[in-house]
Formats: sequence, structure tokens, C-alpha cells
Amino acid sequence: MEETVIILHGLGRRGASMRKLATAIEAAGFQDMVLDYPSTSHAIETLVDVLFQQLPSHGRLHFVGHSLGGILAKKLAKRLDTSQRGRVVQIGAPNFGSELAARAGVFSKVMGPALAELHPHEGEDDTTLDIGAIGGTAAIAAYSLITGIDGENDGKVSLRSAFGHAPEGKKLALPVTHSLMMQDKRVIKAVTDFLQFGRFSDT
Repeated sequence: MEETVIILHGLGRRGASMRKLATAIEAAGFQDMVLDYPSTSHAIETLVDVLFQQLPSHGRLHFVGHSLGGILAKKLAKRLDTSQRGRVVQIGAPNFGSELAARAGVFSKVMGPALAELHPHEGEDDTTLDIGAIGGTAAIAAYSLITGIDGENDGKVSLRSAFGHAPEGKKLALPVTHSLMMQDKRVIKAVTDFLQFGRFSDT
């Protein structure tokens, strides 16, 4: 069965931000499909609708998403028939929302309606998915006064939120920041490891 990895950028970004990762995924033996989407124009469920229409109708589909892209990735995977559903890798995804999103509400006119949906919450049931979650820990502690995020975080998303409900052995913390983590060679290796083997080599 053909295996394709759907690659999704984060809020306010473009597909070009995921090209380095896409190149590595292709080198690992997968078909890659980088999808641009209007991240600042619609609510999350509308974005899922837009993206779902672009998915291949055949083969096994895996998903890799950075930040908001990681949230969209798992929602898209849930819409697939189980026979077509592959693995999901989230990179800095706010599974429980982010305190920074609440503080950044003043920018909602620029960042769009999806930002308001990323306020802190309790998450959703992801038990039907094979998710690998990567979280960053490189934020300077003093920045918590600005972001409102307690504990280890990547500057925008807490480690707890990035891990979501991922089980032990399927979550990985790395000393990276939110904005550039998807281009970090350690993150890229972790993504390709999970896509190939269903685990991170460092866990």
C-alpha cells in the first residue's frame, strides 16, 4: 500500500516552513504532501473541512503537523477510515491549548478565529490514534512572566500541552523553541523515526 505523509504548517506560517522536514520524510521512503492552508482565515473545524477535501483517496495516510498543524493532523486522521489511517506526529501542538493564546487575544483580528480556540482546555479523546508527540523545553524561565506558561515549554506551548494524552514511549522532549523546532535536525530525526517505527529512538 502506498504511504503518504501529509505535512501541515502552523498558525500564520506557510508550507515552505516545513520543506526541510518534507525532504527528510521523502528520503525515509515516504511520499510527502505539504499542504498550504489559510490558517488565519477560519475556525479549526472549517480548516479541517478545507484540508480533508485535499487528501488522497487511496493509500495509507500519515500526518505530521507543527503547532496548529498538529491539532489539525489528529482531527483529519480521525475522519479517515481505519484502513487508511496511519501515524500522527505532532510537533509543539497545543493539545491542551496555550496560556499565550489567551494573552494574545488582542491579535485575533490578525491571527484569525483559530487563535481563540487555542485557549487552555482539557483536550480531547485521542485514544483511537497512534500519536507521537514532540515538545520543546528551550524557553527561558523568565519569559513565563510574559507568556503566562508555567513549567517547561517552548516559548508558546507547555510541554504538558504538547504531550497531550500521548502514552509513555510516544512522547519526546527536546531543547528547542516553538518557532524553529520543525527545522531542527533532532526533531526531524524523531519525526522520521516515529513514522517508520512507531516510536522515538530516545524513549
